[in-house]
Amino acid sequence: MQPPIATPASAPSVPAAPESWDFSHCTATLADDPDGVRDYAEDWRSHGGGLEAEQCAALAEMELGDVATAATTLDRLAHVPDWPAGPPEGRRGNRHAVVETPASRLRRASVAEAAARAWQADDSPKQAFDSATYGLTLAPDDPALKLVYARVAVELGQPQRAIDMLTPLPSAPAARDEALVARAGAWRQLGRIDQGMADINAALHDMPHNGAALLERGILYQRQGQMEQARADWLDVVKQAPDSDEADLARQDLALLETDPEAP
Repeated sequence: MQPPIATPASAPSVPAAPESWDFSHCTATLADDPDGVRDYAEDWRSHGGGLEAEQCAALAEMELGDVATAATTLDRLAHVPDWPAGPPEGRRGNRHAVVETPASRLRRASVAEAAARAWQADDSPKQAFDSATYGLTLAPDDPALKLVYARVAVELGQPQRAIDMLTPLPSAPAARDEALVARAGAWRQLGRIDQGMADINAALHDMPHNGAALLERGILYQRQGQMEQARADWLDVVKQAPDSDEADLARQDLALLETDPEAP
């Protein structure tokens, strides 16, 4: 009787080398599989992923709802020089200034913008304002940073800062339309309803079904005493995107309108 033939043991899986990992791969499925992205990022970190792996993990935490943790991490990362590698171990803590490249500063600015958005999601406008302000020291002309700065300024009751930041408007059409919506809200806070309406109608000319723009125009119509027009815009918001944050706000405005139809 022949002895049983030995079968070779399965070779253990070998982790990928650090150079085979990358940020775009890490974030590719962020919206669809944030749990998987977080696992990938943590594995990448254990293989020397450094700052980019930390950023990817923070973005996954944000998608998973832990926005405070994500915001804290992103804000810390934005202040680390020499992106994406970070300062070598031997340089940490010494007194020599780090010489950055333009690309490094732009990358840090984008991380600061992500931190500001995370703070907004955490209902922490002061921290969001601080992150956006810091990002603008790195990239003063960045449209995304200017927009988040302006939105938070409006939230903090500082509309003139928002208007100053968004004037002149960005040249890119999509950024321009978002800036028009944000600036309209700032004009409204200042009581300059006609200027707000001019901005919001310009934005809606390019994106007639935008929920944020329709929500804002409804508020402006209400301030003008045009209640039926306000109602129509808010109903349009709810109809187009019933699960959106804008729809929730529109429902609140509609409920108030039912309670006191004549209130401006």
